[in-house]
Amino acid sequence: MEETDKILEVSQETLFREGFYKTTMDDIASSLKMSKKTIYKYFPSKNDLVMAVANYFTKKMEKKILPILESDKNAIEKLAGLINLLSGTAAKIGDRAFGELKNYYPEVWKHVDSFRTEMMYGNITKVYDQGKREGLFLDYPTPIVMNVFVNAVRSTVNPEFIINNNFSMVVAAQTTFRIILGGVLTEKGKEVFDKSFNSEIK
Repeated sequence: MEETDKILEVSQETLFREGFYKTTMDDIASSLKMSKKTIYKYFPSKNDLVMAVANYFTKKMEKKILPILESDKNAIEKLAGLINLLSGTAAKIGDRAFGELKNYYPEVWKHVDSFRTEMMYGNITKVYDQGKREGLFLDYPTPIVMNVFVNAVRSTVNPEFIINNNFSMVVAAQTTFRIILGGVLTEKGKEVFDKSFNSEIK
């Protein structure tokens, strides 16, 4: 593993576990068993490191997301796999870390939010169109469905909403997906949903 990748991997684990606000560069250096001088050689400030961690994280997520979306599964199974991945990731990061990221590193949060928005528009659009061809989703205009879906996710799977309403990020994500999907399923889609989605999403 390259030294920069090692720094990013350990920094990500430390920041997700301890939080973005209180974790210092000393804490990260201690976790790495490395001098701060070495870290600063690659990342001149904590802000730079946090942004690099966000880039590192989104690239890793993309590598996990694309195989799910490019598989031979039906559209609902793909969405179930995607929700499992995102829920597991949200649980690992924790609600506090998401909140701190938005409050103390707004530019980094903007990057993460842009990534998930582009991922949804670019990829889930294809899944919805696939589902329509399979007879699983109603033949509503895809742009309208996606606009409703993306805006719902951005407003509910959001640190501010989570904190104000005492939900977890996982519950917010899973509930939002269930509500949106429930409104676009055909009768055939409901049967597949009950068999695959409900059995896989806990």
